[in-house]
Amino acid sequence: GKYAIKSGIVEYKTQMMGMVMKQVLTFDDYGSKEVTEVMAEMMGTKIHTVTLRKDGFIYSFDMVKKTGTKKPVPAMDNTNIEFQNLTEEMVKDMNLKKEGTEEFLGKTCEKITIDYTEMEMKGTYLVYNGVALKVDTDMGAMKMNLVAEKFEENPSIPAEKFEVPADIKIQEIK
Repeated sequence: GKYAIKSGIVEYKTQMMGMVMKQVLTFDDYGSKEVTEVMAEMMGTKIHTVTLRKDGFIYSFDMVKKTGTKKPVPAMDNTNIEFQNLTEEMVKDMNLKKEGTEEFLGKTCEKITIDYTEMEMKGTYLVYNGVALKVDTDMGAMKMNLVAEKFEENPSIPAEKFEVPADIKIQEIK
């Protein structure tokens, strides 16, 4: 699986391009089902987007506008590093280095640095059983800072968490 633990809920506070957002990652079956919610407010406008990965598809939808898309998961997804399933080639391409361990949120995490020239990406990850709990990266001019504030290991997650709400209109993209 993508993670070494069966299920989890991670609540992050993230800063990207000067904006503070709340992000919640929920996964089950070692990551074969995964949903990421992003909530923010920009100039008085509420933002609530959801990305759901399951059954070989990525569903992206907007909880405010009630619209979304469904598309197949790409073979190579550079934005989603699976730390549990890294090949030697990926480690070499992304120039990933294990820099020991660091305590974070009461967990002993692997500290991994990245210097991925192809994507102009540099930074540090703190990873616990495949779950990134702290991410600090620069991608070109874009800085991303993702910090877990709460992490629940192996909770029971209701199946409907991984369903597209009935009031969302989904458009399929091939």
